[in-house]
Amino acid sequence: MIKVVVGSFLLLGFIVKAQEFQGKAEYFSKRIQKMQVNKAPEEKGMSPEMEKAFQEAMKSATEKQYTLSFNKVECLYEEQEKLEKPEASANGGFSVSVSFPGEGKKYINLKDKISIAEDEIFGKEFLIVETLEKPDWKLLNETKKIGEYNCFKAEILIQVTEKQIEEYKEFLKKEEAKPSLFKMEEPKDKTIVAWYTPEIPVSFGPKNYWGLPGLILEINEEDSIILCSKVTLSNKEKSKIKVPNTGEKVTQNKFDEIQKNKMDSMKNEDGVIIFQQ
Repeated sequence: MIKVVVGSFLLLGFIVKAQEFQGKAEYFSKRIQKMQVNKAPEEKGMSPEMEKAFQEAMKSATEKQYTLSFNKVECLYEEQEKLEKPEASANGGFSVSVSFPGEGKKYINLKDKISIAEDEIFGKEFLIVETLEKPDWKLLNETKKIGEYNCFKAEILIQVTEKQIEEYKEFLKKEEAKPSLFKMEEPKDKTIVAWYTPEIPVSFGPKNYWGLPGLILEINEEDSIILCSKVTLSNKEKSKIKVPNTGEKVTQNKFDEIQKNKMDSMKNEDGVIIFQQ
């Protein structure tokens, strides 16, 4: 079970009912590892100590912090940079380090009804631009407090895509011919749970979640949790939210197509991706 401690919330002498205001929310994200390994550590050439070090490194790599800058009309969600601590040699003189690519910035503009997300494919930058479609949230009567804010529960169903189904079918075919080290779980519909507070009347939240009558302070995605640890509001002169502008503009479908073609071009006859320097 994952326990997340909610930090204290900071409210800088601001009355939320003001017509014009801006703010920042800080979030903590933690992923629940569901990847299954078909072999025991010894069969993979790992000692129990190395396996433990690997699991700890995975845990550290999946814990990230983000900032959501927002006003009434637009928001920008971005990962906070963090300094990596030097790895101390242990367990017989070895250390394990795991890292994942950083997430690109995510921007939403309610007035223009667009979302813009940064992403990249092997170093080439893209801007994924999509027209906003209002999410079909189900508002529930359940409530709880997060920090000093009264929050309400909402849910939304995310259905499996055709792309995910095809990827799983391809995995099963390869698994029959040659069992892989990591097992891919069958994709299923999942329910996203959000907790939002009408006390901060903006329709934004972490990642690309939006469309609720209040700031989203918590998201539970089944395999991860995103929790707000601090909110700062201000009615001073509005600072400009920077719109992501680096990269080739594409739709999500076009980006997925480019990514698939690139990955396919790097596979050998066994379907294994070969990285060349």
